[in-house]
Amino acid sequence: MQKTKSLLLVLISVLFIHNIYAQKNSVKLIASPRKGSVLLRWAPANSKTWRLGNKYGYSVKRYTLLKGKKIPKVIPHTILNKEPLKPADIKEWEKYADDKYIAVAADCIFGSVLKEASVSGNPFVAYKKYKEEKHRFSFALYAADQSVKTAKMSGLYFADKTAKQNEKYLYKVYINTPDSVAVDTASFFTGLSEYQALPKPITPKAEWSDKKVDIAWNIIYLKHIYNSYILERSADGKNYSLVSENATVQVSDKNINPAYMYKTDTLPDNKSTIYYRVRGISAFGETGPASDSIFGNGTLPLKNAPVITNHKVTDNTTVTLQWEYPEKMNDYIDGFNIYRSEKPSGKKLLIYHGNNPAKREFTDTIPEFTNYYMISVYNKHKEKLSLLRTYAERVDSFPPAPPVNVMGIADTTGKVTLHWSSNTDRDISGYRVYRANNPRFEFMLAHPNEIKDTIYNETINLKTLTKHIYYRVKAIDQRMNQSAFSSIIEIKRPDIIPPVSPVIKDISNKKSIPTLQWVNSSSTDVVSHKIFRRAKTDSLPKLIATLQRDNAVRSSYTDKSVEPGNEYIYHITATDDSNLQSAPSNPGYFKVPSTVKERIRLKKRVYTDKIKLIWTIRTDKEVERIIVYRSVNKQQIRLYGNSNTDSFTDDRLSPEKTYRYTIRAQYKDGSTSELSNTVTVKK
Repeated sequence: MQKTKSLLLVLISVLFIHNIYAQKNSVKLIASPRKGSVLLRWAPANSKTWRLGNKYGYSVKRYTLLKGKKIPKVIPHTILNKEPLKPADIKEWEKYADDKYIAVAADCIFGSVLKEASVSGNPFVAYKKYKEEKHRFSFALYAADQSVKTAKMSGLYFADKTAKQNEKYLYKVYINTPDSVAVDTASFFTGLSEYQALPKPITPKAEWSDKKVDIAWNIIYLKHIYNSYILERSADGKNYSLVSENATVQVSDKNINPAYMYKTDTLPDNKSTIYYRVRGISAFGETGPASDSIFGNGTLPLKNAPVITNHKVTDNTTVTLQWEYPEKMNDYIDGFNIYRSEKPSGKKLLIYHGNNPAKREFTDTIPEFTNYYMISVYNKHKEKLSLLRTYAERVDSFPPAPPVNVMGIADTTGKVTLHWSSNTDRDISGYRVYRANNPRFEFMLAHPNEIKDTIYNETINLKTLTKHIYYRVKAIDQRMNQSAFSSIIEIKRPDIIPPVSPVIKDISNKKSIPTLQWVNSSSTDVVSHKIFRRAKTDSLPKLIATLQRDNAVRSSYTDKSVEPGNEYIYHITATDDSNLQSAPSNPGYFKVPSTVKERIRLKKRVYTDKIKLIWTIRTDKEVERIIVYRSVNKQQIRLYGNSNTDSFTDDRLSPEKTYRYTIRAQYKDGSTSELSNTVTVKK
């Protein structure tokens, strides 16, 4: 067992591979249904529980919870191991001394611990004993995770080969401790029907450098299945071999779950194509399928950027660039990129993406008038950009085209919004906006600065006699060449003043039909007059006619839709071309004579606590009900109640108040009578 001392030191880096749960005595269990058996693996949560398990051993109990799809009336159970599962005898371990994981576990389980200090209560020695115990516990579990044989010999593994396909079980694993020592029981519910083939890992990623490659692959996605991985390498993509004899385990601090595992490999040269793939290893010692392969080759790093050594402007239309870069790097690059901006610190535009590593010249056939060029070299891993800028310019004496599609609108607050199409000239710097109150007058600059956008906003005065405002726009290029004016756009100033109200002069009566006469609104922008009518008993007026404005000073309207016996109130409004409406005119009143011979007589009977109203009605129409109105003291008379008999009793009275009553009849044809006489009662 001496050779295991060095192995123990090598494994120091995986000290925290297991999540050690405080001081709680418990056992954690996982299961993996395979073809024909259910594999069980468990682990104590801390070193104290680990020692208890090694001493007393583990028992595996199985409960049959489902048979087919039914729950048995009596849940059968059985203990699967006849004897407690403990670490094998030391002589059995010595047979596998050449197995590194068995050697590590044996040394952790059977190795000696620090002897107690000669001075009782020495805290330093007690701390060292505690740390060594935790180390042994961690390494023992790590070795069991990497080797099923080690787990089995450690008493941490069991294969249930008696499981049936149509049954599901609750497995429980517990330590056979005395009743005085409490240890939580681990459990897991599964069955053979839950078998799933092991998945292949996510394809790894690689970063290639000079005779070296750094490989990374995702482990958090399958962390519930695989606890370690092996990396394989191939020179032809078919025949693979292990990169390292040992499985790779990601080291992390407690409670930290890294998402990736990393591995570095040395390449034989930078020319050969090398393939890599990974396989996962489960806690049950099963090796999963290989991931998809990645491949590549080493490369010399891009340490230096290319340098533009010459530029030439030809016929004021093209710019030719030449640059230098070591020829020896041609095999390790994919080509060159050239960027252009119109300003030294402006946004770079990629104008050339070259895929010829040997090329050292490029001609820009559509340059701007001012050009700042930058160059970079790139390969599939990296791009190296030069920080130097090369300036080249063309002579510009041509003005841009005038702006087109100029449109605008003004809202009721006086805010004007203009917009136009962006100029197609590539060297446009901005725009200038001009305004005038008359298209025949000179247009003045509306804003002192260049407008960089194709939208312009300003607020204009609405309290003016001019009903329209006019705009034109010019474009300006980077050489300050100005375009001609755009076409003129006319914008109407919003109307915020409503028209003057019309005045009703007379309502004449001809054969019980009213004819209204009024003086039209004096506002010049009026487009129509609206006539409203409200019956005296209605709450809101109704629009009965809309008359378009003519040039007459006075107008008239005959209302033929009135009903006999009703009283009406009229008013008129004016509407202008901005849809603003005037205040109502003065009211006009008209009562239509009734054609029905009717007589309603209201009487009262006063009692101590109530007032009874009785009435007599003579009419040609059939009465549907009587509507009662009441006022209290000097209040206006209001609707109070109704009755379909020949009387109405009011018992909601107060002393020292005066009550007035009147009624009207509502007929079954929908019409109503005039109001009756009024009766008064003082309480």
